[in-house]
Amino acid sequence: MRRRDFVKLVALIALTAGSTGMAWRLLEKGSKGETPVAEDRGLEEVVGVEVVAENLKVPWSVVPLGESRYIVSERPGNVLAVTSEGHRLVASFNVAAVGEAGLLGLALHPEYPHRPYLYAYMSYYGGPSGITNRVVRIRLNLQTLKAEGWSTIFDGIPGARIHDGGRIRFGPDGMLYITTGDAARPELSQRLDSTVGKILRVDENGAPPRDNPFSGSPVYSYGHRNPQGIDWSPTSRIMVASEHGPRGHDEINVIHPGGNYGWPIVKGRAGREEYIDPVLESGPDVTWAPSGASFVRGDMFPELQGSFMVACLRGQRLLRINIENAETARLAEEAFEGAFGRLRDVVVDEDGSLLLLTSNTDGRGRPREGDDRLIRLYKN
Repeated sequence: MRRRDFVKLVALIALTAGSTGMAWRLLEKGSKGETPVAEDRGLEEVVGVEVVAENLKVPWSVVPLGESRYIVSERPGNVLAVTSEGHRLVASFNVAAVGEAGLLGLALHPEYPHRPYLYAYMSYYGGPSGITNRVVRIRLNLQTLKAEGWSTIFDGIPGARIHDGGRIRFGPDGMLYITTGDAARPELSQRLDSTVGKILRVDENGAPPRDNPFSGSPVYSYGHRNPQGIDWSPTSRIMVASEHGPRGHDEINVIHPGGNYGWPIVKGRAGREEYIDPVLESGPDVTWAPSGASFVRGDMFPELQGSFMVACLRGQRLLRINIENAETARLAEEAFEGAFGRLRDVVVDEDGSLLLLTSNTDGRGRPREGDDRLIRLYKN
């Protein structure tokens, strides 16, 4: 089947399968019990679907390079360049690709291509905990997109088969933010002398900035279980993170410097002054397993400007969340429930389209022919 024919088929399935729960739908309640304002048109009516790449091996993160070129990480240890000619190897690393560990998040230097550096978060065998996580900086050849060398900029993050965090992203302040999970040792999330269960903030060379909330420390916020998505509102610059909860209680948190988000002492909304409650949570009976997340930017979807999009794994859907202020959020829509299976990442391309990575070959999904995929959602 030709790719364009396949694209049309996927789009048709996604748009007509409302009876199976795959179409976009409004929720009845927001985070504080509000009734959402009805949307004039659901996204199902305006998006087209394009499969950019398929047959990927447990992809975890995607970064756009411009001109329809992308860099994708595969958890077994490969960094790929995806272009109109297919995908090819950029670099390969010897990683601890077990459980949830492996080659995880990617981030481009904010001054790319003038500073042609790609950053990667990865797990390896070593250190006191057996599995350790680090962040490396890779120099790219701009013509071939091959790695010309790499070096470690931040090391020693305790890891495990589960809860390794792994999302990295440069903020609007030019600093690199790193999410770490509790590495199956929840008590360390509350300890400021540990990098476990934290969001870290370092400069491009891996050093903690002087204005971090804890002097000399890379810790920016703590008390996290397993955050896997971070981004900043393009208008307010509010920082928002997605976080896996224990059997429900998945969280969307507005991140404050020095904030304690309560894990493992509390989960979800606890209403205790010493901890910061999520602005939105899934509740005890619903599991999203939220991973990569991005605010909508650009001109392609003006009706969605400022929406916070979250890719869900177990929930197998794309959430659209309105972050109304630092204390209030509303879940506006759920998208493509079950249509593509597990979703690991969502980012915004240079033209404003949305890029999705599926995660059906990770041992927890049900792979379909062609999985895993990089998918583009564009204005139809």
